[in-house]
Formats: sequence, C-alpha cells, structure tokens
Amino acid sequence: MFREIWKDVQTQIRLGTVWTRVIVLCVIVFVVINILKSYFTFTNDGIPSEVYRNILEKVSLSGILMNNLIFPWVWITHIFVHEGFFHLLWNMIFLYWVSQIVDDLIGKNHSIYIFFEGAIIGGIFFMVSTLILPWYDSSAIAYGASAAVTALLFAAATIAPDYSIRFLLIGNVSLKYVALVVLLLDLLFAFQNSNSGGHFAHLGGAFMGWLYIVLLRQGVKMNFLEGVKLSASSRQSKNVKGKIRNLPPREISQDKRKILEEYELDKILEKIKKSGLQSLTSAERAFLDSKSK
Repeated sequence: MFREIWKDVQTQIRLGTVWTRVIVLCVIVFVVINILKSYFTFTNDGIPSEVYRNILEKVSLSGILMNNLIFPWVWITHIFVHEGFFHLLWNMIFLYWVSQIVDDLIGKNHSIYIFFEGAIIGGIFFMVSTLILPWYDSSAIAYGASAAVTALLFAAATIAPDYSIRFLLIGNVSLKYVALVVLLLDLLFAFQNSNSGGHFAHLGGAFMGWLYIVLLRQGVKMNFLEGVKLSASSRQSKNVKGKIRNLPPREISQDKRKILEEYELDKILEKIKKSGLQSLTSAERAFLDSKSK
C-alpha cells in the first residue's frame, strides 16, 4: 500500500502542474515537521525541545533581519512549512482555487511570480510587525503559504472582481467579496495579540497581489526576482508601432509579434476589469487560453 502511495506521489511531482508540486511539497514538509515535533516532544516530557525549535527557526522567517540574511533560504523555505493541520488544509484549498483562476486569466508565469513575491513582501510586513507591536520579541518566527496565497487571491480579485467561485452551503460568491472579507479580518486581528505577524504577512501579500496587477496594466512587470521589466500596455498603445519600427531587421518579426501579443493581452485584461470575464468574445477567450498555457 505505502509503495503504491509513494508511486502516486512521484507521479504527481513528475507530471503534475507547478501548483500540484507545491501542494505535494507542503504536505511532505508538514509530515516531516510533525514527526520531528512528536519525537522531540516525546523525548522531552511532553514539551517540544529547543532542538525542535532550532530546526523550525532554520526554515522559517525570523523577526530579526540579520537572521534572514545569514540564512537567506528562509525567504523561500518558510512558504512550505506548516505545523498545524488546518493551517495547511485551508492554505492548500485556497491555493488550488485561486492559482487556477490567475493561471487562466494572465498565465502561469505571472501567477508564479505573484505567489513567490507575495510571500517575500508578506515576510517583510511580518518583520515590520515585530518592530511596531509591543508583544513581539526576537523569538518571533513566521512560516506558511498564507501570504503567497493571499497575493494570488487579490491578484485574481483585481483582474476579475466579479469572477464567481462556489462555496459549500453559501453558493456563488464574487472574488471581490472574498477578498474584502479576508482583508477586513486581517485588519481587525492584526493589532490583537493573536497571530498578529501572520495577519500583517497576509496584508503584505494582499498588497503585492493588487500592486502586481495594477503595474502590469501600466506596462510594468514586477518580476523583481528577475528585475522589473517594461511591457507594452494599454497606455503605451501609441508607441507600439514606433517600437516595432525601431527594432533591428533580424529581430523585427519575432519582437513585433511579442509586442503585439502583449498589447492584445493588456487590452483583454482591461476589458475584464471593466466588464468581467463574461464580456470576452470567443476569439479573446481563445487568445487568453493560449497565453495561459
């Protein structure tokens, strides 16, 4: 039985989407973390030992900037660390939902950037919270994919606020209302002594997801993991022909197509913003689908 389960996991990692791999990795890390916690609790009279805490700190963001610079991998590893079952469950459910939406609307490359950059900005907001909230000290750490998932949620809500998702017992709910509820809850609880740093991290992720789409509509791709890039946006439409004319002869056909495709994508995103996904023509939907793959 266990061999078959392991084969299924390997298949999902090898053939699944990037989000399937993220979910599988989060589940594996969750199991490993809790095996370690059980061991170091059992061998320390029912209290997790300092050894376990040290292990957790080496893969989590710290409230101390220097620690995060000494162990720079924590900016990424903290995303995949979940200690509580429901923390993992809700993050993975929302990741599965909103990642598909963002992938469909603007493509997988953008959604991957939003996910990881949302986690990083969320981490920065967490560190800010440790400086301004009096109940935090140097022992504060942060982990989990919540900020990254929140970034995807707010990116999706900014692109297509009237896009509906179905909730059990509630029915269809527009993304804008889901995002609003999440925002209000984080604002309400951020200044209470109950996972305050986590709520600040969510706010950072929300800000990043919203900002990414706003700047993308202006022609700026905030792929700061590679460097900020400029693209043809709806506000740069007057310059498209000029850009094409100024290209070297050998690059004109390839770059002309790229610029026009980016321009067309920006027009479609602007149309979705104003009128919703249902306003797209069949040709526009086909173009959007092709760019999402």
